[in-house]
Amino acid sequence: MAEPDRAVQALRALVKVLDGNIERARYVQRRAEHIETLRDQGYTWEQVLSTEDRPLIVDVLNQSMALLTELGGRLRREEARCLVDEGLKEQQIADLLDVSLDHVQAMLSGT
Repeated sequence: MAEPDRAVQALRALVKVLDGNIERARYVQRRAEHIETLRDQGYTWEQVLSTEDRPLIVDVLNQSMALLTELGGRLRREEARCLVDEGLKEQQIADLLDVSLDHVQAMLSGT
């Protein structure tokens, strides 16, 4: 069987990140429920946040978004490169991916 192409490898990496994001989402849900319980018990926000487990909820969300952005961009770049390898012109790739020609050129140049 042939090795998977770069875009398939990027897709697989993205799926792994999505799996990790599911776990991070569960963590955020548990933490949010715990914080809400503390607030219902009368704890101040200062008390809640000064004792909150690390990483903080917002940090977990930022990590999830950053990973999705990074791996989504990698997938898009690899798709564009595979399309070039298949003989498509940059404008055709732009039309297919619904991005500007400048964006395609930046993806292909690695910027």
